[in-house]
Amino acid sequence: MEDPAAITQLRCASECLEFRQSYDHHDSDQQQRQVLDYTSGLWSHLPEQVMERILAFLPLPSFFRFRSVCKRWNSLMYSSRFLQICSQIGGITTRRPWFLMLKEPAITLTSEGWLYNPCARKWSKLPLSFLPPGARVVATADGILCCSIYSETRVMASKSSCKKLLVCNPLTKTCIELPSTLKERFVPTVGIVVNPETNSYKVMVAGDDMISPFAVKNLTTEVYDSRTNRWRMAATALPRLCNLESGKTVFVQGTFYCMNYNPFSVLAYDIEQEEWTNIQAPMKRFIRTPNLVVCRGRLVLVAAVEKNRLNVPKSIRMWGLQKQQQQHQSSAKNCTSWVELERMPQALYEDFLIRVSSSSSSSSSRSCEETSSSQEGVLLFSCVGNGDLILITMQNSPEMLILDLFEKVWRWLPRCPYIIGELLDDIIGHGMVVQGFPFNPRLDGLQNRN
Repeated sequence: MEDPAAITQLRCASECLEFRQSYDHHDSDQQQRQVLDYTSGLWSHLPEQVMERILAFLPLPSFFRFRSVCKRWNSLMYSSRFLQICSQIGGITTRRPWFLMLKEPAITLTSEGWLYNPCARKWSKLPLSFLPPGARVVATADGILCCSIYSETRVMASKSSCKKLLVCNPLTKTCIELPSTLKERFVPTVGIVVNPETNSYKVMVAGDDMISPFAVKNLTTEVYDSRTNRWRMAATALPRLCNLESGKTVFVQGTFYCMNYNPFSVLAYDIEQEEWTNIQAPMKRFIRTPNLVVCRGRLVLVAAVEKNRLNVPKSIRMWGLQKQQQQHQSSAKNCTSWVELERMPQALYEDFLIRVSSSSSSSSSRSCEETSSSQEGVLLFSCVGNGDLILITMQNSPEMLILDLFEKVWRWLPRCPYIIGELLDDIIGHGMVVQGFPFNPRLDGLQNRN
């Protein structure tokens, strides 16, 4: 058992260390003072293990600043002992939500992503050049990226079939290539979930099985478990008439969820029961660009509501899924329903429309039971949720909008300083969307724990 008093003292020491570095950083006349040389004075007399425990309590941005102090501190992120300390005390990890942004399609021919820290309202770069050619980020969980690996010829063709995946921690550049999936799938839907206590993880892959380069058959599911290092086929197939073209999935309380576009619904996969169920979506005849996110620990569906010639105001709305248990002939049955949680204020919605490039009107939007190329006011956007926050990115625009679902506060994000030049032209002129993923940076991700 950890001594609470000792933990408090170590945390205070780390805060003192961070304060002193911050103080001297802003004192331009004394930046070269001996106080920054922690090889002398108080810090030089601390045992190495005590110093590591103090550093482990620092918030992640401060830790990366302090890596420049000396080679020893710079090497800590690769030290198994230091990472074990971080795991034990929960240090060097981000309790508050961050977001990872990538240009869609998120293929790492682009060698970096961008991290947004909502608390500090700051952007930073995340180098991804260490990933192999053709790696495409498809899912994230607890600071771990899951990537599909395509051959170079298939990268140029964008989405195609895939059997190889890898997981990585982009902070430590630790990569693990998973065994090949049992079946090759066309545009697979991929999801990952991490057990933070053991650092074990499971990866779910579902979609159309490739039986030849030009044909698909069946919709199957398989799950990889890092504890066994094996893939296992699910006992049941997906419901008939499925269309999982989005490739996106989210995980909430033991269940993976993804959008089904034909017919329009939400598909749920219970990872323990190995069963798929079909959930009817709200207002399915009127919504456009549906997105599934996790916010405040529950599944939330975000979509534009657009229906001409009916008394249905255009807006962006959010519904939360809630489960109810009903008794039917002495057997319990889980029933689901949707509850509207929030809708974008009308003035903000009009501002939202103004900021979207005018070329978006020529873009096609997926509508489930009703699709028409003559629709007006169609929006194409992407959403990602993390903690209490939902972040919205738009096609043809670098603008991003965020909602604090707890405080019911909307605000525009500061423009990402790294979306400039040709990249900005690609987003504005070619209908691309900046794709977001939930990301909680942690150094001890993918580290084995006994």
